Amino acid sequence: MPSPRSPSMPTKRQIEEAYQVARELCPGIRIKGVGPDGVIFDYPEKGAASDDWQGKPFSGDTP
Repeated sequence: MPSPRSPSMPTKRQIEEAYQVARELCPGIRIKGVGPDGVIFDYPEKGAASDDWQGKPFSGDTP
């Protein structure tokens, strides 16, 4: 009996297509990893504290 085939990695084209579609749905998305199971994305958290304070001085920094 032949051994089962190993899962294959996605091609560069498949990765780019998946990223393009995901980016249209969620503009801040990033690729977290690529493996035999496919592309894993990292989604930005809406309303995260870092978003609220980006570009603003903290209270200890203001006069």
